[in-house]
Amino acid sequence: MRYTAFAALGAAVIALGLAAGEALASGFQIKEQSSSKLGNAFAGAGASGDDASILYFNPAGLALFDTDQIQVDSALIVPHAEFSVTSATSGAGTTMTGGDGGDAGQPALVPSLYGVWTVNDRVNLGLSVNAPFGLITSYDDDWAGRYHAITSELHTIMITPSASYKVTDKLSIGGGPFVMYADARLTNGIDFGTICVGSLGASTCSAAGVTPQGADGNVDLQGDDWGYGFAGGLLYEPIKGSRIGLSYRSHTRLKVEGNADFSVPSNASFLTASGAFTDTAVSGTITLPEIVGLSLHHDINDRWAVMADVVWTRWSRFEELRFDFENTAQPDSVTAENWNDTFFTSVGATYKPADGWTLRGGLAFDESPVDDNFRTARIPDQNRYWAAFGADYKIADRITLTAGYTHIWVDDASLNSSGSTTGTLVGNYEASIDIITLGASIRF
Repeated sequence: MRYTAFAALGAAVIALGLAAGEALASGFQIKEQSSSKLGNAFAGAGASGDDASILYFNPAGLALFDTDQIQVDSALIVPHAEFSVTSATSGAGTTMTGGDGGDAGQPALVPSLYGVWTVNDRVNLGLSVNAPFGLITSYDDDWAGRYHAITSELHTIMITPSASYKVTDKLSIGGGPFVMYADARLTNGIDFGTICVGSLGASTCSAAGVTPQGADGNVDLQGDDWGYGFAGGLLYEPIKGSRIGLSYRSHTRLKVEGNADFSVPSNASFLTASGAFTDTAVSGTITLPEIVGLSLHHDINDRWAVMADVVWTRWSRFEELRFDFENTAQPDSVTAENWNDTFFTSVGATYKPADGWTLRGGLAFDESPVDDNFRTARIPDQNRYWAAFGADYKIADRITLTAGYTHIWVDDASLNSSGSTTGTLVGNYEASIDIITLGASIRF
């Protein structure tokens, strides 16, 4: 039976690696790693031992299990982010053509996978596969903010082998290294008309038919890298049914390397004579933040339990989005971000109305790391408020199915962005997110 569990998990790891998705999450962190825990708005995620997904939130939770098991979860995340333009001008000061960009939010399917293997009364082993960070925003190609952003994507997949050790009957510790793969893609329009006027003057450019907004091109930046880190935690149960979990995941430094592909209209091709705006290698450093979590779980009786969570994320590591071009004639691309550290707080409860059934509910506040003065069209983030519910059903002695739903209200977000070649973009975002999750766990 143990061989069957290993074989099933191996096949699932391959499938997850091919299917890992992306999402518009707070900052660009993806919390949706568990169907059951989403039903509680992730309250008690690092202390509630309902299923194997506790591995992601606190590897010390491995110690709660006495049987081998595997679990697969999937979250369908459907974000909506619509921008209303107040004013927009090109770098030359002309009023921008184009619309509001459509719905920048794009739906994504985010799977996760967990395996638990019991070794003895004190030691357990685990494996989790997740997509912990991700982003996709996409606007119409001809929208009024096309020089600021069109498409922004970040995909990640993280594999974490872990182990737990039961120090005493009340205290357990756990941890393990992780490896993470990330790939990123950024696109935006280029106003070669404004660039020409700034370099050669309006009369020369007009004679060549290269005018602001009249000679648009674009750039497509793509790159990837592997990173490494460590996750650890402890779980303390002072009295039976009451648990405190403390967890830590290290930061991950990624040096994304790839290519920058420029598209230049034929009537503006003379602007490449300097060597700029030609395809070249590109690199950029992205530091994904460390995360510290405190989780509480308390069983009131055989039917009711309550839980809470506080998670700190060190988003202040994200100071700028910089890409360095190998072509020295091409100026580096630098966007100031200056993000702030954040807290995610949640409370939840579970109720077992009958044998085999568990009902869940939860509320959360998800603080945005983005300062109003540094918000960009690529990540137009703002504070979020969660309402979640879910249910588990044990369909057989060894098989449990889970489902959850969350609606997230997002505060309206203002944008006031400007640059010498991108021009100005002023307006407001209205956003919301709906999440549906399904999961299944099998004990062996």
